[in-house]
Amino acid sequence: MPTNEISIIGLGWLGWPLAKQLVAEGYQVTGTVTTTAKQQQLMVEEPAVKVLCWQAEEQLPSSLCAPVMIITIPPGKLRNYCAALQTLISQARQGGVSHLIYISSTSVYGGTGRCDESSPLMPETAQAATLIQVEQLVQDAGFPCWHILRPSGLFGPGRYPGRFLSGKTLDSGGRMVNLVHQCDVIGAIMTLLTYPRSDIFNLAAPDHPARAVFYSQACQLAGLALPLFSHMNDDGKLIDASKIESVPGYQYQVRNLLQWLQQTTTGE
Repeated sequence: MPTNEISIIGLGWLGWPLAKQLVAEGYQVTGTVTTTAKQQQLMVEEPAVKVLCWQAEEQLPSSLCAPVMIITIPPGKLRNYCAALQTLISQARQGGVSHLIYISSTSVYGGTGRCDESSPLMPETAQAATLIQVEQLVQDAGFPCWHILRPSGLFGPGRYPGRFLSGKTLDSGGRMVNLVHQCDVIGAIMTLLTYPRSDIFNLAAPDHPARAVFYSQACQLAGLALPLFSHMNDDGKLIDASKIESVPGYQYQVRNLLQWLQQTTTGE
């Protein structure tokens, strides 16, 4: 059932612009940060968002048990991520949350080749294995409605692609690039707020240029040293994230990654 009360666990790089978009569209938003300095900063920047200083290991305040809860905390932010999220999800369900949206990652697939939402999960890192555990907790908790989003590599304001690869020698230049812009993740969340069927969705721009082509162009346009590729093998995976466009009202805004590079060198 649609509601205008939403809580966001984690007002970070994704959660904060999401919160501002939500209040701009008339939602009542309560979100969390982990320091009082950050709390004060955000309250000045957007007074319409109620910002709480709260740690995921603590008891969940009733003010965070809105009908809709969105969890944006990545595994690296918590020492015992799975245990903390298990407690959070359990308390959210007991507290009356009826719609949970959890931001996971396409790293759960691992492996090579084309991956859609039905592909087997083959985590290659401990963090990816943890994400799979939490995804299962979300599905088993008994929420009337839940959505799991698996974004590919995130880029956007402050995260210009290629910056960390500049000047490095890399392999697998033919590997396909899987990226999704911040605006498209926020757009997916906004669309799913009124979508009543529980489901899992990948998120990735439909265009998948080769790694060597994309990152060389990204660095060149930003005036950075170009990366070097020792070979042009394609030994990676291609994320098929077309399913989300079957949801009424959703369409990727950043579809062509090379075209996006031509339009900006700031990461906006």
